[in-house]
Amino acid sequence: MSLERDAMIVSLKNVVIPALREKGFKGSFPHFYRKTEERADLLMFQFSMWGGVVYIEISKCPPEGFTSISGEFRPPNKMKVYNIGNPSYGWHRHRLGGHDKVMFEFNEDTTNEVALQIKESMKEAEEWWESYPNWWK
Repeated sequence: MSLERDAMIVSLKNVVIPALREKGFKGSFPHFYRKTEERADLLMFQFSMWGGVVYIEISKCPPEGFTSISGEFRPPNKMKVYNIGNPSYGWHRHRLGGHDKVMFEFNEDTTNEVALQIKESMKEAEEWWESYPNWWK
């Protein structure tokens, strides 16, 4: 890993992950989930292979888990955002960052600032989880 990516992970773990835990998320970096009565909210951090960019992808699934098109069942604690979606039933995923920006750019000097921006983007995530249709129904 690069030094800038390592620094970004430290900032995420210091700033964003505690906020996720306060909202009831479980899991370990980079995959998190929160089970509610009507759904399981999913979140993952994904770094660009070219460096300097982190994506936050979210999705949701039934609260008991999900059976993929291949027939494999996964409970919420084993679900990953990338397990949701395919051409036959839709993609049902969302990248955070606003309408025109779907990534968070950083360098070694801006990781704390970017982590704060990501923490703020959790409002967008909460809105999406609430408003996006429960596609499995």
